[in-house]
Amino acid sequence: MAKNGKKTLTEERRRRILEELKRRGAVRTLDLARFFSVSPMTIRNDLAVLARRGLVERVHGGAMVRDTLAAEPSYYEKATRNLEEKKRIGRKAAELIEENMAVFIGNGTTTMEIVRALKERPPFRLKVFTNALTHAMELAEVPNFEVYVIGGYLRGVSYAMVGPLARRALEGVYFDIAFLGANGLSLECGATIPSLEEADTAAEVVRRARRVVIVVDHTKFGVVTHGRIAELSQIHIVITDAAASPEFLEELQAHGIEVFLAC
Repeated sequence: MAKNGKKTLTEERRRRILEELKRRGAVRTLDLARFFSVSPMTIRNDLAVLARRGLVERVHGGAMVRDTLAAEPSYYEKATRNLEEKKRIGRKAAELIEENMAVFIGNGTTTMEIVRALKERPPFRLKVFTNALTHAMELAEVPNFEVYVIGGYLRGVSYAMVGPLARRALEGVYFDIAFLGANGLSLECGATIPSLEEADTAAEVVRRARRVVIVVDHTKFGVVTHGRIAELSQIHIVITDAAASPEFLEELQAHGIEVFLAC
C-alpha cells in the first residue's frame, strides 16, 4: 500500500477512536485493538498521538475524553452509558444487602440499578437511606422498606442532596453498609467525583459506614476527577463488570479490597 494510503487509514482509525470515546466516555486499549483488528501497540500509539493533540486523556488500560477534572455530565447523559454493565453491577451489589440492615445508597446511575434490583426481590425489611431524590421515589414503592432521605441543597445535574444540611442530617447516624458510585477510581487518588459538594457529603457517609462498597464500571478505572470521596484504605469492596483490567483488579486486591465481578 502506498505511504499516503496507509496514512489515510491511520487517520481514519484515529477519527473513529475519537467518535467511540465521545459516545462511551472512555475506552480500553484491548477493546479497540479487537474492534479494529490491530495490535494493542498500534492502538497505544494512536492514543499517544491523540493525547499529544490534546484530544484524549490517557488512563490505565485505555483513554477517556479529555475534559476538566470538575466537568460533570448530567444524570440523564450518564444513564445511557454502559447501561447493561450497570444493571449487572446493581444486581451483584444488591446480593450484599440482608434483612434488617441499615443501608446507605448514594446518588448516581449505577446505584440506581441497586435500587431497581432490590425492587425485584421478595419482600423483606430494610432501613435504607439515600441523598438522591430519584432513588427515594423508587424505594418508596417497596413494601417493608423504611426510607430516609438525607436533606440538603438539591443539585439539579445529579438530583443529589448535598451541603451543610446534608452533613447535619448524617450526624449520629451509622450504616451497616454504604454503596457509592464514582466517576473515577485510581490507585493514587482513590474514588473521586466531579462535585466538591457531593464529595463532601459522600465522604461523611464513608466515615459512618461499617463497610464501604464502590460500584463502578470498568471505564472509571484510572480516572481522577475533582473531589475525593474515599481513599483506597477506606474502601472494603469494589463491584465492577467483567471487562475490567485484570491488572488493575490485582492492584486493588493488593490494597486489601475485595473485588466482585458482575457477569
